[in-house]
Amino acid sequence: LSCRHYSRRGVCVPTCRFTQGETREFAQGGECFECRPECERIEGNVTCNGSGADTCTRCAHYRDGPHCV
Repeated sequence: LSCRHYSRRGVCVPTCRFTQGETREFAQGGECFECRPECERIEGNVTCNGSGADTCTRCAHYRDGPHCV
């Protein structure tokens, strides 16, 4: 089964939660994945662009080099 837009845990969805919602997401290969908790949730903007601690737009707490901790 393939989705027209995105998939979240096996369920087809029209979009990922890039800029809204309690939990923010990024997309990879048409699948929505949650941003790490170390990433600060930014209203109206992308919170992360990947799964690593170095992919946060801003850190929720502290930055150690390129990584949010």
